[in-house]
Amino acid sequence: MHDVDKYGIARVMEMALQAVDPEGKRPLHLSFDIDGLDPIHAPSTGTMVTGGLSLREGRYIAEAMAETGRLRSMDLVEVNPSLRPEGLDTTVQSALIIIKAALGHTLTK
Repeated sequence: MHDVDKYGIARVMEMALQAVDPEGKRPLHLSFDIDGLDPIHAPSTGTMVTGGLSLREGRYIAEAMAETGRLRSMDLVEVNPSLRPEGLDTTVQSALIIIKAALGHTLTK
């Protein structure tokens, strides 16, 4: 979160993509842990940490991956209704927003 706060999520994604695929040619996999989001957006998970990513930042990560045209696979993990069932609807809605963004849905599309 320090780098997200310092540089912003767009720059962090640019740096991450450059680090894992400097030539911009490789197929990509996105592994998204829902507990990386602030608990206000994903309360039904095992490891809640206040100060995590906003839902918009999480969505941006998925959008940036989709925009590369090289995203080939994705997993979204850590949704755990058995630990906190009262927050399941919020967590699932956040997960769906991120998954849809990875499939190319944007705020304008």
